Amino acid sequence: MESTLRRPPVKSTTAARGNSIKFIAGGIVLLGVIAFVMFNTIQANTVYYYTLSEVQTQQASLVGKTIRVNGPLDKTSIRNDQKNLVLEFNLVQDGIVLPVVYQGVAPDTMSSGESVVAEGKLDSDGVFRAQSILVKCPSKYQESPVQY
Repeated sequence: MESTLRRPPVKSTTAARGNSIKFIAGGIVLLGVIAFVMFNTIQANTVYYYTLSEVQTQQASLVGKTIRVNGPLDKTSIRNDQKNLVLEFNLVQDGIVLPVVYQGVAPDTMSSGESVVAEGKLDSDGVFRAQSILVKCPSKYQESPVQY
């Protein structure tokens, strides 16, 4: 009895190449999508700090845009309406005054703060409507005198 051995069919190299090219192309597309999403996320969350002088000179172009403003706090201008949760204060530097209105709970360190970083939008009337504020405290704390 003569047995006939059959060889298994050999895959063509073009079919294997076609599959690997599809795999590589899919990987490149996936990496491109991931890079695009990361770039847009980073760009959307990156906000430049403006000084008060920059806000004053670029006021017309900044109206309605989300920006961050960093400036010294005028402690005498702080008005805190705790009932309606409205905090109003001024940032003052070199004669430039920027009124800021913040809707929310005032930070505990507001009265002792040296400067404020406020993120929000500038109104056409020159009032900065803050969505978030960060109060920077003095860099050196001094102990209060011990009372006996």
